[in-house]
Amino acid sequence: MKNSEFAELIAYIAKRMYMCGAETRLIVQTSERVAKAYGHQASVVVTPGFIGVSLKCPASGGNDSEPAEECSSFAKIEHGGLNMHNLVTYTRLCREAEHGLLTQDELKQKLGEIRSFPYNPFLMIVLIGVATASFSVINGGDIPASLTGLFAGSITMAAKILMQRYHLFDMFIFTTCGFVGTISSYWIGTEIFDLSRYNLAVAMVVSLLLLVPGFPFINGVLDLFKGYIAMGTVRLIHTLILISSVSLGIILAFSILPINGW
Repeated sequence: MKNSEFAELIAYIAKRMYMCGAETRLIVQTSERVAKAYGHQASVVVTPGFIGVSLKCPASGGNDSEPAEECSSFAKIEHGGLNMHNLVTYTRLCREAEHGLLTQDELKQKLGEIRSFPYNPFLMIVLIGVATASFSVINGGDIPASLTGLFAGSITMAAKILMQRYHLFDMFIFTTCGFVGTISSYWIGTEIFDLSRYNLAVAMVVSLLLLVPGFPFINGVLDLFKGYIAMGTVRLIHTLILISSVSLGIILAFSILPINGW
């Protein structure tokens, strides 16, 4: 494999790990260790828009007196959601490469064979509904409140999956889901189950918990603590924007509902 192709391979590894939701330090250290395992010295830079790789390659012909060749590669980042299955697969292949179990060509072939592992949307809707109902029980809601949370949470998740399929903006998706979750939980809680004010409040709150961007927040905090200030700041700002979008959807819903708040 040519040095330029190997630099592109390292950039590809870093890019795919980023798109699966990995923290910055894991991306940098893993990709640099893979390069080192094949006798190259790599410097990997992760920014919100692209991945940059600077590679120092051994001189051609194995002559140590000649200066090392340098090449670089860049990969544009396409934002994706959390995918732990693929992230574990990429990490496992990189560890095999570090232990000398794969050649460069074999590593490239196996990385290319990895396909996106989408979660079944219907299963996700059901699991989110069950989780929402469980949160209702934890917070003291009765059975009707839990059923309200189950149905409202499932409706909100279905709306989110549908809009993500059409690749809409995150701000629009979270604003719409905040609106849909609030309206659906209120309607189900009042028109079907006739919940008390406390149980209605519990059902309305838990139906929106699926919109909390916990993973970007955790990654942002980890990046800040580990010295990746730019990436950590961007991720925390993105988290704040998503939370603000959900809040806007809730405010819009309350503007047409006959109640002032939870």
